[in-house]
Amino acid sequence: MTHLISILCERKTYQVLAFIVLPLLLWAGEAPASGTARDVAVASMTAITELRLPEWRWHAADASVLHPEAIAFDDAQWQSFKVGDEWNTGPVWFRRWMQIPESNAGYGLRGALLRFRVRISGENPVHLTIFFNGAKAEEGNDLDPIMLTRSATPGERVLIAIKATVPGGRTSLQQGQLEVEAPAGRPDPRTWLQEFLSAEAMIRAHPDEGREQHLQQAVAALDWDRLKSGDQAGFDRSLTAARERMRPLAPWLKSFNIHATGNSHIDMAWLWPWTETVEVVRNTFTTALQLIREFPDFTFTASSAQAYAWMEEKYPKLFEEIQQRVREGRWEPIGGMWVEPDLNMPDGESLVRQLLAGTRYFRDKFGVEIRTGWNPDSFGYNWQLPQIYKRSGFNYFVTQKIYWNDTTKFPHKLFWWEAPNGSRLLTYFPHDYGNPIDAVRMAQDLAQYSVAMGSSEWRSDTQHAGKCRALESRQRGLSAAVAGRGAGIF
Repeated sequence: MTHLISILCERKTYQVLAFIVLPLLLWAGEAPASGTARDVAVASMTAITELRLPEWRWHAADASVLHPEAIAFDDAQWQSFKVGDEWNTGPVWFRRWMQIPESNAGYGLRGALLRFRVRISGENPVHLTIFFNGAKAEEGNDLDPIMLTRSATPGERVLIAIKATVPGGRTSLQQGQLEVEAPAGRPDPRTWLQEFLSAEAMIRAHPDEGREQHLQQAVAALDWDRLKSGDQAGFDRSLTAARERMRPLAPWLKSFNIHATGNSHIDMAWLWPWTETVEVVRNTFTTALQLIREFPDFTFTASSAQAYAWMEEKYPKLFEEIQQRVREGRWEPIGGMWVEPDLNMPDGESLVRQLLAGTRYFRDKFGVEIRTGWNPDSFGYNWQLPQIYKRSGFNYFVTQKIYWNDTTKFPHKLFWWEAPNGSRLLTYFPHDYGNPIDAVRMAQDLAQYSVAMGSSEWRSDTQHAGKCRALESRQRGLSAAVAGRGAGIF
């Protein structure tokens, strides 16, 4: 599916956010003391749109704790826990009471839409269950920001409880905050911030004095004194004017295209038994099929014949629907191997048999010939891979882990990889294999790619079907096509 960078915006992030040129992140309520006008604008807008919850109370999720999500539960004896702290003792509970303030960094919150974002991760998978005022609000891994209220009432108290189920290992509470979206009828500060940072990333990659002036004019239009004095309407007028200053950038930005498809990288056995992998595959494929049914332009890509074979054996109805979606062109089997193996240690015959068994399965069950090798998580690559792939009928190869090197940086994105015997394989390195649908992150990746390739087209896979729900109508975008609330300028 094809999306213009102009219709992608923030609110859907599942990996670490990589905001470039964002030198200062503030706790809610703080105001930037100094810096360039641009730095002040970005830091102030960040402070407005994020209401951080840095301290929590926590306790092991053992038999001594019964229904700690309940409002009446007494957590006075629980220990304090701060965002950034770690534990390694297994399942735990977190609780925090909060009172919705009248304003956040001067920005009035009455009527604002508030979402709760939490990120807990570690050496093992973490399953989260979120409760608001005793009622379960959401459950799963790598959760999207969760709707707390569509219309905030200052003074209202809310209990947030989190059960983090993890088998052990180092685990940390990495993020806990409310994200603020403007009340109906007001211009949205978060949308401006995403538009500004996305445009800035592209302009820095393609310097142009005229375009830079539009960004400078947008920053200059913001009237922070109005916000400090409590003049919400005056600040809103300046925010509207600041967005209009960037409107002339829209035609240029819309000349860039992003091609994205959903993908889930599932390890067949990593810190869990294979029986759990079957469940993970079932849940992921079920989610992907739900999204295909809900969104006409959603597509999904999945490798590893073994994953499909499990579904065929254990969940035949699900498997039949996958076959139908493949026939429709909505689901693309890829990779051609039985699993995604290491590509450095196995001998040549092992890799050949991976391809022989995998391609035969996809041909027999789906009627497709796999032409693209897919191994984004391998820690190494033997030099003869192009020869093995080409002799197996493949023309392309996708991987990326070399980019994780912290010392020797790999310089290429799209290149011909040649084996000792002269076999050549067109090879592409996307930006990681866990890409969120996030305007700023995608603009940064597009900027890097377009400079490296001299192209306005960029292709990416977005990690995990559950992580592709940015296509849902609630995703706010840079145009009315996604935003659904006022016309976006990009």
